[in-house]
Amino acid sequence: MAVKTMKMSSGISYDIGWHELTISSAKYDTWVSRDGKEKRVIDLNFEGYPEKRRLRIFAVSNKETGEEFKIANLFRFANAGILGVLKDPTGKKPVIQYDDEAENLVGKRLNVFFYKEQKTGNEYIQMFDTVAPVEQEGEHVSWTSEQVASLKVSAEKNYHKLHNNTTTTNNLLEDPSVVSTSSTDDIPF
Repeated sequence: MAVKTMKMSSGISYDIGWHELTISSAKYDTWVSRDGKEKRVIDLNFEGYPEKRRLRIFAVSNKETGEEFKIANLFRFANAGILGVLKDPTGKKPVIQYDDEAENLVGKRLNVFFYKEQKTGNEYIQMFDTVAPVEQEGEHVSWTSEQVASLKVSAEKNYHKLHNNTTTTNNLLEDPSVVSTSSTDDIPF
């Protein structure tokens, strides 16, 4: 017999659904499409998860205003780099002033949705790029449990719209093969 070693369980989970994760590193990059178009992205790694298990969020802009919102929401939801809340000139919507340095995200917590990808047929567990905040009190921005729940439902609707082959029950997206068929009365939308 030989003496061998093995890694202990890391305690991380790849279960389908929402996971509260802490960002261990964040880095901007540029993604280039096949036709040469460039798009700004930010790559996030999380404590306890291997480096190759990252979440990549692409910059997305409002078609009417040109304002980028996907990465901006990441900073808002993570409560990262927030410098202050300014009054909107119309007085209707406050404007968040923030420093978008990637390093400001390190150590911040987010709710991240894990799903089973279907494109390749390998059914790898992936992280959906629409995140939600965790319940927290911040100096400038705070999130209540009701706000967090609402943003999770919104993210799930977005996921469902993009991935038609899944079913949503009880505010949790699941693989159709494991969905309970006992009741659909609790479907939130």
